[in-house]
Amino acid sequence: MLKLKSPSWLLGLALAGSTLVACASDALQPAQIKASGLTREQAERVLRVALKHQDYQLQRPGVFIDGDLQDENGQPPHPGYYDFSLGYNDPKAGATEYWGLFSVSLNTGDTWEINSCKRLDGAELRALQRRVMARTGKTLADEKVQRQGLGCEEEP
Repeated sequence: MLKLKSPSWLLGLALAGSTLVACASDALQPAQIKASGLTREQAERVLRVALKHQDYQLQRPGVFIDGDLQDENGQPPHPGYYDFSLGYNDPKAGATEYWGLFSVSLNTGDTWEINSCKRLDGAELRALQRRVMARTGKTLADEKVQRQGLGCEEEP
């Protein structure tokens, strides 16, 4: 019989379990996605998944995602997309540095950094996008015209 000298493994197991539960509650579940598409909050969650595998230090204090980007008429700048800026408030410099401007399709979860016209990709993001498209019934091909509104020529 295996005897452990310290019950610290129980604490580790409990912490690991609570972390998994927290991650699972943050995940975007298919039933939460309406046929009409993602909400702004859901699109931000898609963006966070996309950014996890990029070179941004999202856990750094002062990093923010601003998701209230609108044109002068109160409309999103890119129809069919939610737009977000990613930046960093440097408390030492007293300055804000913007790292990128991102657009997330409300029908597919297709995610772009539109200043560089870079389509974000990754296994976790693709799996999430498949769940979104299954709920909305839309495909990347359906968005070809809308995607041109981003000003990026790259095709998915």
